[in-house]
Amino acid sequence: MREPRWTDGPAGTAGAVAFSDSLSLASESGAVVTDQSFSVAAWLRLDSAVAGADLRFAPDWYAWTAVAQSGSYHSPFYLGVRFIEYGGEGTGDFHMHWTFAVAPIDGSDDSTVEWVDAYSTTEIAPEEADRWVFVAGVYDLEAGVARIYVPTHGERGEAKLPVDWPKWNGDLSIQLGHAWFRDEYVDQWPGSIGPVWAYSGVLTEADAVSLSERGRLADE
Repeated sequence: MREPRWTDGPAGTAGAVAFSDSLSLASESGAVVTDQSFSVAAWLRLDSAVAGADLRFAPDWYAWTAVAQSGSYHSPFYLGVRFIEYGGEGTGDFHMHWTFAVAPIDGSDDSTVEWVDAYSTTEIAPEEADRWVFVAGVYDLEAGVARIYVPTHGERGEAKLPVDWPKWNGDLSIQLGHAWFRDEYVDQWPGSIGPVWAYSGVLTEADAVSLSERGRLADE
């Protein structure tokens, strides 16, 4: 695996890491407690030199993940870009969105795992290549929802968690530049990742805006 390289980050930040190809990845020693409410946010950029100017997934790819966390079998959450199937499963009408996805159990080959996707209002256009975008995901167990805020676009999204949603703690390290699924690295991020924040509890939309504009929460 190649190590990502240091590069310029969004204006006002210390820098970012650039993932040069599908084999580069990074990890952090910290972990989010995922059987409780939590929030994660990051500056993200899809680089045309890696993703291609048209920002299309490779055949049989459905996601690019910038920030995740390892579980024993797969990640409990995925922050990045994902295909969203308009009209429900089976329509084949896929569109690319900024997405915060959460998984209900640490599944295996013998279990059916249904993700819940909170995604941006509008789909991602090729014009977004090489532009920094701020994305925040919120896992709100009290309200029973997953949320996404994209303040650089003025967008938000929300998805309801099923009533019987089971909670589990993926207590391994936070991963940058990929996700973990079926005991292997997947969804390698084709671009750069700037500052990343992880919090216990629920960030508000005002918090997401403040982090993107000032690098700190709204009440700080």
